[in-house]
Amino acid sequence: MLHGGPLRIWSALTDPDHRRAWSPLVFLDDPSRLGDTECTFAIQGITRPIRTPARIDRFDKPHAFAWSCGIPYLFTLEERYELAGDDGGTRLTHSCTLRGALSLPFAAMMLRRLRSLMVESDDRLATYLRWRVGQPARAINRQRVPFRYRRKAR
Repeated sequence: MLHGGPLRIWSALTDPDHRRAWSPLVFLDDPSRLGDTECTFAIQGITRPIRTPARIDRFDKPHAFAWSCGIPYLFTLEERYELAGDDGGTRLTHSCTLRGALSLPFAAMMLRRLRSLMVESDDRLATYLRWRVGQPARAINRQRVPFRYRRKAR
């Protein structure tokens, strides 16, 4: 369960600027529409990020978002987010699926790491959403007082 309505969480999942703020592993070039795109994996221990073609498979605003990458029938990774709720809170279901002939050997090697990356990603998303909700709305024409003058005003 996350604080905020489905549309707020949807924008954090699909807007590239919001996604960059919390996504630890994968950066999608254009997650805002169905179809082909590119993704970049930022993996610890590898100095250069890995770029690969990707595809946005499901884009059902604000209920489901799914993308996949890999070689069909050989090895594909699919990440899916499903949202349900109202403005009081949203239940987010996050899942990753490995498919294809090589998915079983790869899954055996990377299952623990994939699970820890998903937990890290979910924690970063929840922290980012709490931060966004906690930010006060700034009024129009409001003058910002520099910090050094605030103490004197007290």
